[in-house]
Amino acid sequence: MDYICTWICTDAVGEESIYPQTGEKSSGVKHQNIYWRCILLFFATSKRFNKTQKHLLFSNTRQMPVLDGKSVEKSLAELDVEVIFTDFKYKTPKGYFNLFQNQFYEFSILEYIVENNPNLQDHYLILDSDCIFTRSVDALFKHAALKGFASFEDDCTTDLVIHGLSRKDMKLLYEELLNKKLHVIPGYHLGEFFLASVKNIRIILADFKEIWVELLARHQKNLPKFNEEAQTLSFIYFKNNFQAIKNKTYLKRIWTNPVFYRNVEATDINVAIWHLPGEKTYGLLTLYHHLVVNSAHYGLNIPPEIYFQKVKALLGIPYLPPLGYARYYVSSYYRAIKKRVKKVLIN
Repeated sequence: MDYICTWICTDAVGEESIYPQTGEKSSGVKHQNIYWRCILLFFATSKRFNKTQKHLLFSNTRQMPVLDGKSVEKSLAELDVEVIFTDFKYKTPKGYFNLFQNQFYEFSILEYIVENNPNLQDHYLILDSDCIFTRSVDALFKHAALKGFASFEDDCTTDLVIHGLSRKDMKLLYEELLNKKLHVIPGYHLGEFFLASVKNIRIILADFKEIWVELLARHQKNLPKFNEEAQTLSFIYFKNNFQAIKNKTYLKRIWTNPVFYRNVEATDINVAIWHLPGEKTYGLLTLYHHLVVNSAHYGLNIPPEIYFQKVKALLGIPYLPPLGYARYYVSSYYRAIKKRVKKVLIN
């Protein structure tokens, strides 16, 4: 059996961390509802193409909101999504790192899989909820089945610091943890994507439990450490010689905002999974309203050509019309001014 999954891990009051794309307090309803909408859109787009896979939502909360006049719980049931509740076991201590604290929740998900699924050949695709599907991922699962694993590396330079570490920094840390000299600079695997067999998930989880103790100890000693799950998984993949794949048609992290950074290419229309971290409150929200709120049956009956034309138009991929540029500039500067005013008022 193949599984397509996403997750939500809500922060409690007093345990907040920074999520730059939402602009909201992470324990607040506004922030969390942004992710609930992404979740519904994620499954609405996946169910359109992926008919043979089972869909799962992992959550650390049983509290599901009513959004736009309909309960999320009911919508997930109508989309035939199984909801699995599992605690956030591997929480980093206060002061460990200020961004995306809940990313280590992924290891609680892997632990649940290992403890509850004895079928070693089953595969789990776990994606961030701000992803959408433009076609079937059958070919991706077929590729993963060859070795029980698939992943993608970021094309970042070796000096670029991501979440506190560059790839050169990661090399030094790997050398300390493995107690040997490395002759290559390791790659940085994309954290929004995880795909492995249960057999390999067992290996990954066992290695994580070993490194988790070391990460907490290094934090106590103020030593370099992995600050998020992508860095941690990259190390585990390197240790086990789990190699990234080069095929660019399965997934892409697409940055769309021309004010800050836009890496959209004409070939993006051939990519099966679009990860759109900057679109949570822009294009993804508009697409959510179009498919989930305003269309019958979550837009599943919309003809494929019309669906894809709408997706491209609402997200400005691959081409952004002049009005789209104006929208980004106005909304981006409005948000920047709002942030500054809020900061002044607090101080």
